[in-house]
Amino acid sequence: MSGTIYRGPINPNPKEDEARIVIYGYIPSLALGLVGIITFILVACAHTFWLVRKKRTRTFHILILIGALMEIGGYGARLASHKRPFVVGSFIGQYFLIVVAPVLFTAAIYLSLTLAVNNFDGAGNLLVISPKKVLAFFITADVLTTILQIIGAALIGSSESARVQGKESFVTPEQANDILLAGLAIQCFSFLCFLAVLIIAISRTYRQRTTLQVGNEDQYRDLKKLLWVILITSLLILLRTSFRLAETAQGFFGYASTHESLFGTLEYLPVILALTVWAIAPPSKFLGTHRGVSGTTELGRTTEKARR
Repeated sequence: MSGTIYRGPINPNPKEDEARIVIYGYIPSLALGLVGIITFILVACAHTFWLVRKKRTRTFHILILIGALMEIGGYGARLASHKRPFVVGSFIGQYFLIVVAPVLFTAAIYLSLTLAVNNFDGAGNLLVISPKKVLAFFITADVLTTILQIIGAALIGSSESARVQGKESFVTPEQANDILLAGLAIQCFSFLCFLAVLIIAISRTYRQRTTLQVGNEDQYRDLKKLLWVILITSLLILLRTSFRLAETAQGFFGYASTHESLFGTLEYLPVILALTVWAIAPPSKFLGTHRGVSGTTELGRTTEKARR
């Protein structure tokens, strides 16, 4: 495809760890790398605070904290690429970390929904499937699709480098791009299915108020607020995933892939905003200690009520 034609600088004398092309398609920005590291450190600190203070939602914050640390490593690799853009290892490292980290964020989002319905009496009726199935199905789908994306990205880097050097590769860049595209497309579809489940749940909170029996009006309002926070953060992550899908469909060296401004606006910004929203309004803010299922503190316990 025309979108995969490399038009960037050529490295005439590559070192052992270098390619003859800049696989990014551009020289990564020093400013974006620094901003990425600093802002993800800040949200990591915020979620560490909630992790220590709120045992009830500890698993949620652990997932986000690990993802934030991966983002820090990814933007650190981009900083290294600013100085030495032809190094293949830095590109693969940043791509792996920045692509995989949102899997942990979406897992946290899935968990937050199960926390919501399991910690308000009667709220289990909001979901069209059980909380246990929400976690099992959507997390499994995310893991499998991310593996496809990593394989595709790695093959693109090696095949494009081989093409520029005039060597043969066992897959073409076009074939590798198709693997990456398949992973992103399935991931996007899976997340849209989750959004449908979430939107139905929000709709039912308004249509079934008299049958929910979630307690007093304060508890009812907290349930609605938590569901809206989940929706807002989900839409931000969906925006990021949709960008990756469009970028890959256009081609690895197409316009979207070779313009870092789009990466900053549609990859970095939605993710950092989602993590900031959860830092300001964590699930524990809406799940008071007087509410819901006694002893619900961890991922395994949140599904206990659903199994009964």
